[in-house]
Amino acid sequence: MLKQQTVPTSLGQLTVSSLTLGELRQLDQLFASARADNTSGIGSLLKYMPIIFASARKVHQDLTLDQLENGLTLDDFNAVFSAVLEVSGLKKSSAGEDRGEEQPAQVAPV
Repeated sequence: MLKQQTVPTSLGQLTVSSLTLGELRQLDQLFASARADNTSGIGSLLKYMPIIFASARKVHQDLTLDQLENGLTLDDFNAVFSAVLEVSGLKKSSAGEDRGEEQPAQVAPV
């Protein structure tokens, strides 16, 4: 079952879908190479663009990688990547935080 989330961007509303196991493996390899790689700044962020593209392409089939790269701002990239991680189960939902709800305190087991 694909989970989806829609994010407002400079390109308009962009819907991202959860990643497949193959895409998650590719993302894991990118994370592992990022620890060993000395690439910094924007170059390190752009390595994740194919993952974002794969996630968005499931809904926006006419979208090209070039359109995505040239249409997103850095803020858009952060919001979209965060949404991809969230719908894929790699990041806790921030829905309660967005509504200003208090989150329960974490208590360590005794």
